[in-house]
Amino acid sequence: MMKIYSGSICCPKMIEKLVANAFFLGQFLRSPGKIGSICPSGRFLTQALAQAALEKTNGLQGLIVDLGAGSGVVSRELLKSGVAPERILAVDISGRFREIFRKHCAGLELHTGDARNLEDLINEYNPALPLQAVISSLPLRVMPGRLVSEIMSETRKVLRRRGGVLIQYTYAFWLHSALGPYGFMIEKRRFVPVNIPPALVEKYILQ
Repeated sequence: MMKIYSGSICCPKMIEKLVANAFFLGQFLRSPGKIGSICPSGRFLTQALAQAALEKTNGLQGLIVDLGAGSGVVSRELLKSGVAPERILAVDISGRFREIFRKHCAGLELHTGDARNLEDLINEYNPALPLQAVISSLPLRVMPGRLVSEIMSETRKVLRRRGGVLIQYTYAFWLHSALGPYGFMIEKRRFVPVNIPPALVEKYILQ
């Protein structure tokens, strides 16, 4: 007789992950231009994003914006890295991920907002903190050019006023940077092969 043992296939965390991935896929199929991927960023990619935001800060304990936060995998990695919740501003244009986000990031709220209003979002959340980094999970390569231009114009304005860096990842790692025309210069790149699909993390400063 075949015995069935309880194991990882039935563990609550795996079931929760499967549910989150299924929800994420549904949102992608519903709005591929807004979601940009069939599943959340993997562990190695979120670790690379958090590391890019936290390295070489000279002791700065500033605000980190998780732009396009979705289900909260990047914010969760920031929390695991020791970033205090009040230093994380998680923003997504859709409120549909809010319940999943709360499960991933206890004590942190997902704010519904448009990246084109980044300055206002920061002012409403915590204007006193210096800006450390903006981590963007926005699918810029599949978004309309005019929308990307408006988002990058706002981001450039915020970084010029508040300091900080812009961190963006892309799956089209064989192409040239998409942000050069918007006044950004690559400071560092890191390839993350262990992700579905493989990704490139790019850290930008103003030109």
